[in-house]
Parts: sequence; structure tokens; C-alpha cells
Amino acid sequence: MMVIGNLKKTDLLCVTPPSIPEGSHAMTQLVELPPADAGTPPHRHSGPVFGYMLEGRMLFELEGEEPREIVAGEAFWEPGGDVVHYQMTNLDQTGWTRFVAVCICAPGVDMITLLKPEEIVSRDSLRHPSARQHTR
Repeated sequence: MMVIGNLKKTDLLCVTPPSIPEGSHAMTQLVELPPADAGTPPHRHSGPVFGYMLEGRMLFELEGEEPREIVAGEAFWEPGGDVVHYQMTNLDQTGWTRFVAVCICAPGVDMITLLKPEEIVSRDSLRHPSARQHTR
């Protein structure tokens, strides 16, 4: 933690993102999931996404990684590109889950692309073995 006068600054996440293409732009979003909501179906982002959980609990699964719970106060990221984001499920049955996402968007590419069912099936071997027990 860094303290400057009355200001306290704590690093929450430090990663090396992939290269960012010239002409990219950034957007910041507030994402809100109702109680027990399954979130966005499997998708990919055109560039890296950095997130910070404001409220609630979320099951988060990226291709090749074990699904994990992210709670309020934690930061997370996705590399974007070809990596598939499988789950962002609100684990709270009665409360909302809210997070802020900063998305770096490649030029000329939609920020989010949903996968077609046949692509989900063809990439199944790339998922972490434990992911099948968490699939919605």
C-alpha cells in the first residue's frame, strides 16, 4: 500500500496484458447480475478486460482455468482475443452481483462475441476438467 498525505493506494491486480493494437479504445461498464442469474453465455472479448467486484459473489470461468468464486473487493481480468469466457454466474440467490469492467476493444471488432453452440462443443477439451461440475 502506498500512502501520500491522506491518500491510500492499494494495488489490487498487476498483470501483463497482451499487446494492444493501435486504434483500440477503452470502455468502462457497470455490470449488474440479478439474484441467481447465469450471466452472459460463453463469449470472447476483442481485447483484455479488467474487473473489480463491487458487490456479491460470482462464479467465473475462463477457458483452461478452474472455475473460481470472485467476491466483492476482488479484482479479475481476462486476456481477450481467442480465450473463451464460459461463466459469470451470480452465486447469490437473493442479492445482486455488481462489478465494474474496463474493456480494451480492438478496432473494428465487437467488444463481445457470443459463441455458436458448435464452437462450444468443439472447444470443450480446452476447458479445465473441473469445469463440467460447474456448468450451468
